[in-house]
Amino acid sequence: MKKLNGLVVAWVLALAASLPAPLAAQGDPAALVIRVQGAVDVTHGGAAPAPASVGEQMFVGDGVLPGTGSRAILITRAGAQQVVTERTSIAAPTEVGNPDIFERALATLAQAAGTDATTGGRQGMIRPIPGQTALVSPRNALNVASPRPTFTWTATQGQSYDVMLRQLEGGRPVVYEVGTDTVWALPDSAADLEQGAEYQWTIFVGGRRGGRALPPQNFRVIGLEESVDLEDYLEEISVFGLDPRGDGLFLTVVAYRDLGLFYEAREAMEAVEASGPLSWELYKLKGEILAELGHEEEARAAFDRADALR
Repeated sequence: MKKLNGLVVAWVLALAASLPAPLAAQGDPAALVIRVQGAVDVTHGGAAPAPASVGEQMFVGDGVLPGTGSRAILITRAGAQQVVTERTSIAAPTEVGNPDIFERALATLAQAAGTDATTGGRQGMIRPIPGQTALVSPRNALNVASPRPTFTWTATQGQSYDVMLRQLEGGRPVVYEVGTDTVWALPDSAADLEQGAEYQWTIFVGGRRGGRALPPQNFRVIGLEESVDLEDYLEEISVFGLDPRGDGLFLTVVAYRDLGLFYEAREAMEAVEASGPLSWELYKLKGEILAELGHEEEARAAFDRADALR
């Protein structure tokens, strides 16, 4: 009897070893789509083919179906690049590369997917009255990468503007005459802004003599360490075999967003969207970026698009 029980236990153990992994483990994505060029469809779990989108998560057994002359670029969970130019079934990753890039992108998408789209109306949103001037960027105490950022505001017809800029800690305000333009950058004669320092700026509508000063906005230039981190990550993308401004642009969005560089992230995201459709997670990320910048209506449209695709 004891021998029979031992055989039963051995059989149960062998059966357990042969069963598939738990669903939680099986549910991990095997790859992410980071670029779609041309007509590319994907299938998930045997469902009907649908157009591929940047940021789409692919699982073992899913299919990638490029049309003639089309291709999709994926990064795998193992940290390798996969260029798909013909019908391909996603397999469990085996080639080992740099998994950090994949994990970082996946974590950013997961965080964006949980973004609360009902946070509109908080302080910092841009709600200009038509025909009146409002500061557009930089604002909301956000980071900028360049020590010579571009300043923008909305126009009041027939008015000229002066810009006032000062470093918050002990800096004296400096006023620059701008004229009627609503986009301005530091003149060549002015020194770069200090890395890691926080600044405040505003404009005088009608000039500083007799004009009206708008409520100021703050921003911060990223520090040297953050700048090095950004350069290192963009170099990591290049070593991965991707152009941070081309096929790897989605990964560049992730790098900008993770460093709080929402202005740069928005610009890169617009280029990604112009090159092909986005996944619902990526529309969530777009909405998060726009909300941080204060663009409430555009953020809401991105969140609504994400909900429609989900």
